[in-house]
Amino acid sequence: MQNKVKRVRLGSTGSKHWNYQHGNETLAAKQERSERSLRLHYLQDIGHQLSFMGGRRMAGRKPVNFVTLDYKNKDHLVYVINIINKVN
Repeated sequence: MQNKVKRVRLGSTGSKHWNYQHGNETLAAKQERSERSLRLHYLQDIGHQLSFMGGRRMAGRKPVNFVTLDYKNKDHLVYVINIINKVN
């Protein structure tokens, strides 16, 4: 069995990592992207359940805090509208 040495790629740690550059993958950026995704999924879900939007649904995973609701229930609709109109 050969002893393999793990090579460290220079410049791939901390703030010099390629995913960290330009602020694309900071925790704040991930949180903001997650909130925008949640809003878009709720808008799409409202459109499909209330039959004013057709076509295919978004591909991929649902956002972390996404809950399937009945939009004909007034309380559920108010809850979603508050999430959609949330200001950062």
